[in-house]
Amino acid sequence: MQKPNRQKQSTESAPDTPAGSNPFGVLPLTVWYDEECPVCRQEVALYRKIDRHGLIEWVEIGGLDDGELPQGKTREDLLGRFHTRPSGSNTISNDDYMIGVDAFAAIWRRLPWLRRMAFLFHTPGIRQVVKLAYLGFLRWQRRNRARREAVAKVLT
Repeated sequence: MQKPNRQKQSTESAPDTPAGSNPFGVLPLTVWYDEECPVCRQEVALYRKIDRHGLIEWVEIGGLDDGELPQGKTREDLLGRFHTRPSGSNTISNDDYMIGVDAFAAIWRRLPWLRRMAFLFHTPGIRQVVKLAYLGFLRWQRRNRARREAVAKVLT
């Protein structure tokens, strides 16, 4: 199986960028995602198109060697739930990560059009519904990943 290319958007100068290029006043974000997931792939493609300020660095989990994984995280951790972390974070604490629904809220806060609705992820009632929907998606994703891996084994 061919190793997928990692596609990252450059955010090296983003924390020091003038307010005009980062109008939202937030740190750039690193997002780990599963390129093998068709839903994730489409969603990331959409987010990349609307991230006009380059505030999000997308890291494809399957393209990482074990030594490139974030310290304190395993591939299973990253594939098990959606993880993000501010790119300017110098600490390696697990408290720096936003996981699941909080990760989506962090992404939305950095994107035009969606940033105005990011508060919904923290609104009681709506947050619980979104969490339930996300848990349902995770169940589907695990079954789908297991099926893809079984097919890949048969083909190799």
